[in-house]
Amino acid sequence: MKKLFALLGLMFVLLVPAFAQRNGRQLSPDDQRRFDSYYSRWQGYQNSHNEEQIRSMEKRMQDVYQHYGIPPDTPYREVASGGGWNRERDEHRGHDRDWDRDEDRDRDQDRDWDQNRRAEWDRYRDRDRDYWRQNQHLSNDDQRRFDSYFQRWQNYRRTNNGEQIASMEKRMYDVYNHYGIPHDVPFDRVASQGGRY
Repeated sequence: MKKLFALLGLMFVLLVPAFAQRNGRQLSPDDQRRFDSYYSRWQGYQNSHNEEQIRSMEKRMQDVYQHYGIPPDTPYREVASGGGWNRERDEHRGHDRDWDRDEDRDRDQDRDWDQNRRAEWDRYRDRDRDYWRQNQHLSNDDQRRFDSYFQRWQNYRRTNNGEQIASMEKRMYDVYNHYGIPHDVPFDRVASQGGRY
């Protein structure tokens, strides 16, 4: 009987922290406030069907989950205090200010991420254009293949065969991608009979 009580006691000691953690009871006050803000905004974005922001808030809540070892399938309402942040209840504590500050910071982070992504895209595009200007030739086999696609593309355009036009364009763009040729380079510049290749 003593062994049974000892075993039950051990199980209790091991399971209590897991249950407490699952229910979000161990979040620091700052993290709890941050999580509640994310949860509240997530609910608002769900009501307005703003998919991009829904995913953004879910990612942030999952980051908190990961930091605290909370299973990812735990419903967000179980971690949010009181089933979600109540704007009216907490106004006197300055939570409006916190939410606005978090929202501004999140908007700035999203803007910065978009700008960085655009700058990176421009850098790669310019690099590819420079490479193409310096190395304006295809291998003999690829040039023959491209010329065949180009010739068929011209014929399909004359007969207005949209399906085959699209098929030949896809094949020519595959060659473009292989050689880093920007897609705004006209096909006739790459074809033997159209350009100086």
